[in-house]
Amino acid sequence: MSDEKNTALLIPLQRTRLHEEIVAQLKDKIISRELMPGQKLPAERDLAQNLNVNRATVREALNKLESMELVEIKHGDGVYVKDYLESGSLELVKHMLFRQGAPDISILANLSHLRRILVPEIAFHAATNRTMDDLGELERVVFECGEMPIADRDWRVHNIITRASGNLLFVILLNSFTTMLKDYAYLYFDTPENCKRSEIFHREIFQAIKAKKPEKARKIAADVYLYAEQAMLQSLAGPGHSM
Repeated sequence: MSDEKNTALLIPLQRTRLHEEIVAQLKDKIISRELMPGQKLPAERDLAQNLNVNRATVREALNKLESMELVEIKHGDGVYVKDYLESGSLELVKHMLFRQGAPDISILANLSHLRRILVPEIAFHAATNRTMDDLGELERVVFECGEMPIADRDWRVHNIITRASGNLLFVILLNSFTTMLKDYAYLYFDTPENCKRSEIFHREIFQAIKAKKPEKARKIAADVYLYAEQAMLQSLAGPGHSM
């Protein structure tokens, strides 16, 4: 594909946060494979001219894309598209959640599936490794924080359980998932039945962790996450959403 055709793929920019708009357009085209791995982007000067911005704005956008592992800047040569399936990390997932002006439903579903695999293992290790301090903190949140919004309480329960597992990477991974999905929590917690299911989960998982029954904790978490994934997918399949 020629440089002229590459720049023609981009649309005129609004006059606010210009480098972010450039990042968003190029990111979507790289992820959708309109721009293929190994493909050379137009020169910085040509991009600036086509988009009617200065070269510093284009440079800022390209540096951001490089930090996302979507392009490689070869000084003295040019900017090349990277294969995000080989270079992408959790940081990229945050930028993939919102594409072409709307939430990417398939990425939301992928994240939900990944949590369904991970959280039961976290619960297993929490029941094995928890301390009395962990248990006391969990008990307070489950039984003494009824005024706390259920979504916030649910996050606290999961955070305590994850810290009780004794695995720092579990904590970091779950924090990443929570940050990415917090804007979509309403898809689950707007339904009273789902809120009630979470409250039951909190009590059941507390009892399993208290009794140090890791297999039971794993099953309780697996059951609730299967339920939650199905509930979220049903919500996404409703009016106003497309899979």
